[in-house]
Amino acid sequence: MKRFLYYNEDSVNSFLAQIERGLLIKNENETEHSDETADTSGVQANLSGDVSAKIVGVGASINGNVTGTDSTTDVTKDLLKNVQEKVLHDYAFDLILNYSDTNKLIKNDDPQIGDIVLVNDVLTFLDFKYFQALFSETGPVKFTNDQNKKNLEQEITKIKDAIPKGTAMPVLIKHQIETLKSTVNQAEPERKEMAKTIEIIRNTLPYDRVVLTTNMLVPLDNENFRDNPDIVAFKYGGNISIFGYVTNIITADEEPNKNNDFAAVYDSVNQVMISMFKEQNKIYVVHPVALYY
Repeated sequence: MKRFLYYNEDSVNSFLAQIERGLLIKNENETEHSDETADTSGVQANLSGDVSAKIVGVGASINGNVTGTDSTTDVTKDLLKNVQEKVLHDYAFDLILNYSDTNKLIKNDDPQIGDIVLVNDVLTFLDFKYFQALFSETGPVKFTNDQNKKNLEQEITKIKDAIPKGTAMPVLIKHQIETLKSTVNQAEPERKEMAKTIEIIRNTLPYDRVVLTTNMLVPLDNENFRDNPDIVAFKYGGNISIFGYVTNIITADEEPNKNNDFAAVYDSVNQVMISMFKEQNKIYVVHPVALYY
């Protein structure tokens, strides 16, 4: 059984419609019953002479009365309608997945734009709002850095107090203290740099959340989450499967686009996106259909 974190129903329906040549959305039987009443009015006439001859035949005559009585007829109509409906649940995704696998449509190795990919990887959920809060001036990263610096200063004070007056601090201990100082002092500039980087990325990408794999950037739409999107970055981890298709390929050494004045802007955007990955010269932007365990 799959546990879906993210499910793009529109994409699922689009794939399934192409496979099934249309979506069957209803399947039910409907019976319509109606009663009708037919009335016949009474007729009464006296036949004689020429009138009777014309009715019965030339040379014949008939005398008598013709009487018709009122009557009522009940008519019952039954109309059977056959309407088909098929409600698509998560099983629809299994149909698409099996079809893609059977027909060898999944291309994880060197995919091109439009190709379907299926990867299982340790994902990094980058929630810009969440990470901005983490690295803000009042966030937990700043608090941790301050606490580490305070603890280090206390430890240095203890070491100095333990050395007899007039005695030089051993070179090894002095070297260890300097190393710890350097590490602690470097943490705060790194926090500020990360906060700045997150701000730049958030202003570049038109999404609140993205997923990063080894070489894939996967933008996520809030309305397709099966769980509260505000807690996904905190709640989920480990290996998660991604099924989607490639919409863009970005390389670090691609030639600048000089087709128009605005093309250079998108080149800059691409470089910001690829800078989110370490030691990668090519990344794939993937439109996700589903994320699941």
